[in-house]
Amino acid sequence: MAITPDNTPRLVLTTGEPAGIGPDIVLMAAQKPWPAELLCLGDRELLMARAAILGLDIELIPFTTGDDPVPHRPGQLRYVHVPLAEPAVAGQLNTANTGYVLATLNLAAELCRVGDAHAMVTAPVQKSVINEAGIPFSGHTEFLAQAFDTPSVVMLLAAGELRVALATTHLPLAQVPSAVTGESLTNTLRILAGELANKWGI
Repeated sequence: MAITPDNTPRLVLTTGEPAGIGPDIVLMAAQKPWPAELLCLGDRELLMARAAILGLDIELIPFTTGDDPVPHRPGQLRYVHVPLAEPAVAGQLNTANTGYVLATLNLAAELCRVGDAHAMVTAPVQKSVINEAGIPFSGHTEFLAQAFDTPSVVMLLAAGELRVALATTHLPLAQVPSAVTGESLTNTLRILAGELANKWGI
């Protein structure tokens, strides 16, 4: 699905750890105007309950695959219902809902893969509770690299005109010295130079 001057990009948003701030961030974002459609992946009851706690008015609109993106309207939010295994309580982690977190990430990746979304925005997850559930997970970067079968990835932080690329992804500090090699830096710099030119016009 290409973006042209006549259409609207669709951003798919994951709600992250249901006991964390992810649902709040998504709901607060939906109160603002955006030059894109926002598509939320999350549990409908969780979103409504969290909106009530935050005192936010929100109209949830079910999404159907194949729908054309429409410009976002503050106070509305398109969504795909992804059910929680157990009700979420803010601030109380629950390994039973680990599958929910990963299901939203997998669905977001698939929507991008098939062209139903132009990009994905991920809310924070709690890695420790995913690991406690017996699932290896080091971060969104590695998850997406595996989902799209990409052997080399670069994390890029952006703020205004500033761009900062990281030489490693999520590693224990003790492993960083051995991970930074001439070969790895050359590979990172090649990816960075290509993507800055192709995606950012730099």
